[in-house]
Amino acid sequence: MYPRYLVLVLVAGAVAAGPDAAPNRAELEASVNGGIEWLRSQAKDGVFVVKVEDKEYPNPGYTALALSAIAGSLPAEARAKDPLVRSCSAFLLKAMRDDGGIGAEGKYDNYFTAATLMALATVGDPATLPAREKMKAFLLTLQRMDDARLRGGFGYNSAKGADLSNAQFAIAALRAAGLPEDHEAMVRARAFLARVQNRSENEENKDASYELEEKGIGIVKVVPGNDGSAGYEPGVSKAGIEKLPDGTYVARGYGSMTYALLKCYLLAGVKKEDERVQAAVKWLAQNYTWEENPGFTKAAAETGQKEAPYWGLFYYYMTAAKALQMMGIEKLETPAGLRDWKADLSNAILSRQQPDGSWRNDRSPRWEEGDPLLCTAYAVIALEDLLGAK
Repeated sequence: MYPRYLVLVLVAGAVAAGPDAAPNRAELEASVNGGIEWLRSQAKDGVFVVKVEDKEYPNPGYTALALSAIAGSLPAEARAKDPLVRSCSAFLLKAMRDDGGIGAEGKYDNYFTAATLMALATVGDPATLPAREKMKAFLLTLQRMDDARLRGGFGYNSAKGADLSNAQFAIAALRAAGLPEDHEAMVRARAFLARVQNRSENEENKDASYELEEKGIGIVKVVPGNDGSAGYEPGVSKAGIEKLPDGTYVARGYGSMTYALLKCYLLAGVKKEDERVQAAVKWLAQNYTWEENPGFTKAAAETGQKEAPYWGLFYYYMTAAKALQMMGIEKLETPAGLRDWKADLSNAILSRQQPDGSWRNDRSPRWEEGDPLLCTAYAVIALEDLLGAK
């Protein structure tokens, strides 16, 4: 006999054959419960681990993401009392350094700290408030201040560099920790977001151009585009660059980063009616799909990496669910007509759930999505946002 959640997933997949069919709340909750059950089964000594060759290591990032998903599935008053929530929280608090960063100092300072801060904020235990304040202060030290192109962004750590993915985690964590949208850090972040957007009308993009090195091409002049999308950082995109008739280049936008842009604009206090926000929504509607992470088609053809459109698919789902919920949009005007994005996204996630309750990116393992622990956390967090659980 199938578990109850899997029966509902199978039913939802069958119903999804109708273009406007939407899984009901019970089906979504059953899917979440299946994912949570699987996540709980993966905990080792009360935390979550990564495998490196034949060894397993407790991992703050995976533990924090799983904790966010598990805590988000519980009633607010029960979160801090749950045994696994308590053990994960204790592990993360023990992993906090004197400077407020999480885990061994190194490459993933921003991701680990931001994910932990969001998880502990979701749990909502007042006893963790002092620790959360230290994490918030540490994240603020990672904001770039010394680079005109990257100023206001966040990178992996205190070294050079800043990108929209790291910025998304940092901005969301800072706001979850109570940083107001008019804080000077959010003002600087808004300027970074405007520079990473392909919208030459943005004040920060007027007359902007960047001399950057592109693999296989050399030093090129990159200018802002005009379609409202976003790449990885100003002038740089994981989807590659496009040569213009005048010999300059534009960094191609893609779905997950354009949703990250939209989400961050709203978190940083930019109004829904703002032209920058509306330009991002327009691109997302014109490139509407849940079958892939849109924007990578040309990159796939150019590089021969046929799996490129599926890079970061579950990260895309998680980011889109939050961004569109924040926008309060019920339907998107797409080339195929008005679409109920909640129904479509819910069906896309449910149809990819495995018989054991987990999710994994079967089309591409890039960006760690070959690991079902990461994909399951992403999928559950997305579904919880669709359900309005947070």
